[in-house]
Parts: sequence; structure tokens; C-alpha cells
Amino acid sequence: MYRALLLPVYLPSFLMSVCQGAALLLIPLYALDLGGSPAVAAIIFACRGLGNMLADVPAGLAAEKFGDARVMQAGVALMILAATGCAFASDLLQLGLFSLIIGLSMATWLLARLTLISDLVAVNFRGQALSTMAGLQRFGNFIGPLSTGYIVYEFGYTTAFMLIAALAGATFCLLMTRVMPGERVAARSQPAPISTIRPQSQDNSKNAAAHPIWQLLRVHHRILLTGGTVVFLLTLIRAARTLLLPLWGTSLGLNAAEIGAIVGLAAGLDMLMFPVAGLIMDQLGRRPAGMSCLGLLSFGLLLLSCTTTPLTFTLAACVAGLGNGLGSGINMTLGTDFAPVQQRGHFLGVWRLIGDAGAFAGPTLISLITAGVGLSMSILCASAFGFFGLVIMARFVPETLKKQTSSGATKDPCDQTS
Repeated sequence: MYRALLLPVYLPSFLMSVCQGAALLLIPLYALDLGGSPAVAAIIFACRGLGNMLADVPAGLAAEKFGDARVMQAGVALMILAATGCAFASDLLQLGLFSLIIGLSMATWLLARLTLISDLVAVNFRGQALSTMAGLQRFGNFIGPLSTGYIVYEFGYTTAFMLIAALAGATFCLLMTRVMPGERVAARSQPAPISTIRPQSQDNSKNAAAHPIWQLLRVHHRILLTGGTVVFLLTLIRAARTLLLPLWGTSLGLNAAEIGAIVGLAAGLDMLMFPVAGLIMDQLGRRPAGMSCLGLLSFGLLLLSCTTTPLTFTLAACVAGLGNGLGSGINMTLGTDFAPVQQRGHFLGVWRLIGDAGAFAGPTLISLITAGVGLSMSILCASAFGFFGLVIMARFVPETLKKQTSSGATKDPCDQTS
């Protein structure tokens, strides 16, 4: 399984995660450097979430029509464009526009990558496959802020953004040489353990066309309301955490290199948790993994609001990082578990749209609360949203890990008819 996914998925995912981790640190810091207030920086950061939302459903439809490979390449090309634009942005409006394009890029890339893995990996191994991908993403999020914080401190924002564009260009070249255009995945021709790789499914584009999105929403409204709410809230507090760390660090008087080092350290602890997260999801269930993530991440944000020194700031960031790491791949795993086979692209597009609505709502709420009552209160509100998501996860979301019954049959707890 890992060998089959290495070149078409894992290596490009790592490179793109370095680009994303660096960009997410630089956008709010660059907004402050251009003269924006913390509230304005939050709005510009929220443009990235808006870009995610705008691209989710179209990317899902495109993946089914044109294939995962081409849509992945399109997402990387958008990252090259956006990073280059940020490098030469001279005002906040331009930075907001290119932040939006970064959101379009990441949503397009992630959706195509997710549908590819959904086709390849069986459900009982999907948690490990997706947590590994999430772990690589966290490794990139560790390297990105750590390196670009220093680069900005020494050479400036233009150099940092151009390096992001160059790395995205290397990723694009890798995809062009390793994944054939028009195919859903080149790695399907490689041998892999039959217990971990799903049998190749037939093209379902005609069946999907017969079931428009409104019908999908009607049939799966229950899980979209419960599981979708949890995904929305988890993505909201994750986006809030990504934004709040550099803003709070700036308020404590830290420079870009120091903030990058602390964010990188927290991302490193986050990264170390992905094997644990995969085992929890595939052995204990998706719900224990999600609840652990929401609880510890929310507690870390609660601690962050009380920090007054670089040391306590670092400790709170690390607690939140550990909690986030325990949820490595949880949103993707739940989405692929719930997705109907014949409408996988449509469903995952809607699923990601719900999550990315949280990525947009988080920074937007941070901006409004910060402008009204201050940055500390916005951190407390983000923590409260996380604890609310924990309650919903514990009470309403069904467990999607399939269990063997006494007769040997497999029971699917997310079957809508059971």
C-alpha cells in the first residue's frame, strides 16, 4: 500500500505541505508588515478559507470528469501562481487576492488526492493510509514555518514566497513525470497487497450524473448534519489555531524567526502523533481519535489565552499541536468512510466544502471578535467551539470503523439503512 502510494501521493503531498505550512505562517505576518491590524490580518487569512470553499465542489466534479491526476496538477499550478503573486504584492488588497488563490490551490489539490486514495485503499486500512498522508503534511508544516521564519528574518518576504513557488514548481514536475495525465492513478498498475488495496472500480461518472448534488444532500442529510458539524468545528479551531499562534506571538513581542521556531516545534510534536492517530482510528475507532483531538486541541487553545511569556506560549502551542496530531487524517477518513461509491467525488466535494466553511469562518470570527473585544477573547471563543464539537462527536456521530460480527460478516455502522 505504501509503496503504491509513495510517488503519486505521498512525496507530492509532503512537498505541497511545506508550501502550505510556509504560506499559512507568512500571510498574517506579511499582512501585519504591510500595515494591517490583527483584525485585518485575520480577514486576509480568511480569504484562504474562502478560496477553499469556492473550489471544493467544482474540484470534486472535475476529478470525476477529468481524472485525479489532472486536477492535482491544476492545484499545484495555482500554488505557483499564488506564491509568485504574494512575493510581489505591494498592498493588502493584492495579498488578500493571492491568499484566495492559495485557498483555491489547496482545495483543488486535496480533493483530487482524497478521491485517489478513496479508490485505492480498503476501509480497514484507510485510517493508516490517510493518517500517514496527514503525518507527511504535518512534517511539511514543521519544516515550512521553521525555515521560512528564518528566511523572512534574513532575506525578506519576497525571497520566502519565491522559494515556495519554486518548491511548488518541483512538485508539478514530479506529478508530470510520475502520474500520467488522464489516469486516476498510475500506481494502480503496481502490485500491492490485496487486503489493503481496493479493487479497481468502473467509471461511475454516468451514475453520478444521474444523482445531482441536491439528491445527495437529501439522502445523506443526517450524517452531513452531525458529522459535518464536527468537521466544520474541528476545521474552524484548526484554522483559528494556525492564525492565532503568529498573532499572539507578535503581541508578546516575538519576531518572525522566533514565532517560526515555536510554530515549527508545535508542528513537530503534531507530526509525531500520526502513527498513533492511524492506529487509534483503525483499532479503536474513528470516534476516539476525533474526540481526543478535539479535547486536547481545545484545551491547548484555552491555555494559550493565559500565556504571557515566550515559554508559556511555547508550552500552550505544543499542547495544541499534540491534540491536533491525534486527529491526523480524521476528517479525510470520516469523509471517505461515509462517501457512497457511485458519488464519491460529489460527496467528498460537499464534505470538504463543509470543512472549508470552518476554515473560512474561523479567521473571520477571530477578526470580528478581536476588533470588538480583543485577541484573548477570540482565543477563548475558539476553544469553546472545540469543546462543543467534542460533545457532538460523542453524542451524535456514528462509528464508521467496520467490525466483524459473530457470523463473520462485516457490519457497516454508517449504513444509512441499518
